Amino acid sequence: MLVLEVVVLLGCIVLAAKLRGIGVGLSGGLGMVIAVFLLGLAPGDLPITVMLIIMSVILALAVMQQAGGMVYMVKTTERILRNHPKYINFLAPASTFILTTLAGTEYSAMAVLNVIQQVAKENGVRPSQPLSSAVVSSQIAITASPISAATATMYASLETMNVSFASCLAVIIPAAIFGSLVAAFIGSKQGMELKDDPIYQERVEQGLVSFISPEQKSLEATKEQKLSVFLFLGGIAFIVCMLLFKKSIGHTLSSQNLIIITMLFISLIMVFTCKVELPSIKKASIFIDGAESLIVVLGIVWLSATIIGAHIPEIKETAGNLLREYPGLLSVIFFCTSALLFSQGATTALLVPIAVSLNVDASTILASFIAVSAIQVTNIYPTTAFAIATDDTGSFLNSRWNGSWIFNHPFFLPGTIGIFLAVPFGFMLAKFFV
Repeated sequence: MLVLEVVVLLGCIVLAAKLRGIGVGLSGGLGMVIAVFLLGLAPGDLPITVMLIIMSVILALAVMQQAGGMVYMVKTTERILRNHPKYINFLAPASTFILTTLAGTEYSAMAVLNVIQQVAKENGVRPSQPLSSAVVSSQIAITASPISAATATMYASLETMNVSFASCLAVIIPAAIFGSLVAAFIGSKQGMELKDDPIYQERVEQGLVSFISPEQKSLEATKEQKLSVFLFLGGIAFIVCMLLFKKSIGHTLSSQNLIIITMLFISLIMVFTCKVELPSIKKASIFIDGAESLIVVLGIVWLSATIIGAHIPEIKETAGNLLREYPGLLSVIFFCTSALLFSQGATTALLVPIAVSLNVDASTILASFIAVSAIQVTNIYPTTAFAIATDDTGSFLNSRWNGSWIFNHPFFLPGTIGIFLAVPFGFMLAKFFV
């Protein structure tokens, strides 16, 4: 039965890759029909929290876009990149890495993905390059964040082994930075030049690619544009501070609740202070693209939770047996499990306590920890799906990079190679600090 269920999951992922866009979510619906009505599985937990985070961030971005803030952000970023525009392939992942590390959730990085793709295409850079490395960096950064659920869970186990939090950070932060740098380099080499891509050329001719007009670029930024950006970034700063100083402040709000509450409130403030007409918000391109990513999450992530969630006991037993005989395989087990669970936190909570109970040494656990971020193996994770949906150039649609065979997409090589090289780097650091 397990083999059949895995075949159903992989088959739906392949179908999702071929259909793309909203079709990814619809293929998940097909899989749910098979899993629930034919295979008799109980539906897994709906990804409600993830969907609400995406929805709230999209709303705030759409309001900012209608206020002109997106134009201002692109112009400001473009000014920085004007002399060396291809630096975006490294600046983009750096920005999402920092943001995720401070906020403790990679969903915060979604706030800059649309800006990244806009700046990339305005400067002739293939958007799939900086977008793929930016998403991978945000996923890897979870293992570097002192306030992420994955790191907190990992340290709770290592604390029983008398390992200090400072020692943990001395290993996991540099390892994550190294992995992100490798991912950025690999991502910058993928795909043909944007101007040579026939899919891009065709979409431009059909009017499907939006550019900021020369008139808009030449206009002086209005106070409403600047204020919308200030308010949006202020909201992000508030979330980061609330999470960083959670103990000092004494609040008990989760990162998910903080993001949703803050984004809703900031959206309302922008509407009033930046004079945004309410009916125009739903017409914003970001709002439309975001609705697509919600359908993707609803279908395919729910299917994965249903099939994988039904076999957690078997996963625990199998992982325990392997670690008992081959503790060095911990990073491989982390990698494979997170690729199936689509969650660094769930993978950590499942496997790190098992590793500790089997007397796997702390240095091995720390060095292998970055491998819990292997959720880039498929291109259907929420942040990945949003990056694809936000790009209107078609840079993800080439048959070589559209994920039609699960692994042939721009996120796979940067993430996989970045993690593969970061693990031995982590082992080297662990020798000094643990």
